[in-house]
Amino acid sequence: MKNLKDKIFEASVSKNNINVITPEITTEESSNDNKSVFLAGTIDNGNSLNWQDKTISELMKLGIENLDIYNPRREHWNQNPSKEEMQNQIVWEQEHLDKADIIAMVLLDDSKSPISLLELGLYAKSNKLIVFCTPNFYRFDNIRLTCEKYDIELVQDTQSQVIANEIINKMNKK
Repeated sequence: MKNLKDKIFEASVSKNNINVITPEITTEESSNDNKSVFLAGTIDNGNSLNWQDKTISELMKLGIENLDIYNPRREHWNQNPSKEEMQNQIVWEQEHLDKADIIAMVLLDDSKSPISLLELGLYAKSNKLIVFCTPNFYRFDNIRLTCEKYDIELVQDTQSQVIANEIINKMNKK
């Protein structure tokens, strides 16, 4: 049985032209007309549910083509990163958030996600965001009102299949 990383590699070289780019993978993004999505949201130093891999898997099942997926989650994260490791991670995320056509932000119920909340504020006016957050999130009303104010799509579900479908819907509108 192949693991998800093997499936992702196969997808990145397949006819579908899906490229999964992480801070650990130095593969260059495609230079063609691929759309791109940044998977922003809850990571909690690698301790939360890995919704990113599940969403990538769902996108592959749906037969999406010509997509660069920016996934900031590292397979192996140092729980006590050096200043240089933190700087590299932060700069990578900032560059790819700016570069992405779509930012899919997932806020899991059991997380505080302070960096994600910062990123929501930074990109609220970008017209690139889709936010996935249920009413059980501790700051749901802040999220809901921010999304209303800046006309950001708010999906009150964090299931990977829903996330993948909404990413495709937003891609088709761009």
